[in-house]
Parts: sequence; structure tokens; C-alpha cells
Amino acid sequence: MTDWESVVREHGGMVTKAAFRVLGDASESEDAAQDAFLDALQFSAGRAVGNWSALLRTLAIRRALDRLRRRRIWQEPDGLIAPGCAGPERVAIARERTAMLRQALAELPSREAEVFAMRFFGEQSNQDIGEALGMSAGAVAVALHKAREKLQALVKE
Repeated sequence: MTDWESVVREHGGMVTKAAFRVLGDASESEDAAQDAFLDALQFSAGRAVGNWSALLRTLAIRRALDRLRRRRIWQEPDGLIAPGCAGPERVAIARERTAMLRQALAELPSREAEVFAMRFFGEQSNQDIGEALGMSAGAVAVALHKAREKLQALVKE
């Protein structure tokens, strides 16, 4: 039997952070994290989980992508501009680019969006992504390449 208090205590911060990197909104990230833990509970009911961190990160990113796709109004919350940005113009440009990336990510096919988000927002290796999604590392690299190309086309400057 799984000790859920320990799982949540150990992985809760990482799960919320992974969702936040995709969504950029603390409240939505917490909701996505809760959804990920519910998914994990259902998943673990019938089988043993070997790597809670990978499972929960994958589920958090999936739930965050689902929420991103459901957004109707694309807003950029405060606090997402990297330290060191100077001047209001640079801040505005950075916010606009971040919003455009999130919108473009929501338009990608599910597999490519998952791979991209897991790699760049979840900071997972191609090997870890492949194991989580049942793909080879080479297939992950191909999906990542396709995602980058499509994102570049969608986010034209």
C-alpha cells in the first residue's frame, strides 16, 4: 500500500513547479498538480510504481498542457520575466514572447507538446522522456525536433 502522505510531501513541490513552468499561473499549477496526484492514485491502484518522480512529472505536464489548451484568454501573470530584464520595453517583449510560446504549445499535437514540455519545462532527458512515454530516445529526439520546427513557424517574430 502506498504512503500517499510521503509521496505528496516528497514530490509535491516538483509536481507543482513542473505544471507552473508550462502554465505560468500558480493557481492553475496547483490544480494541475492535484489532478496529477489523482491520476497517479488511479494508475497505482493496479500496479507498482517504480519511479514516482518520473510518473508524477509526466502526469503534471500532461494536466498542465490540458489546462493550457482549454484557456480562452491568453494572459501572462506577473513575475515570469527573468531577472536582469531592463526597461519596460524588454519586459513587455518577454511577456509577449512567453504568451506566444504558450499559445503555440497548445496548438501542437499532443505527443510533440508533451515531449517539448517534458524536455524544456520538466528538465527531463530524452531517455527519461522515452521511458515515461514508451518511446525510444531516438523517437523522442525526432518528436522534439518536429515540435521545435512547428513552434518556430507558429511563433514568428
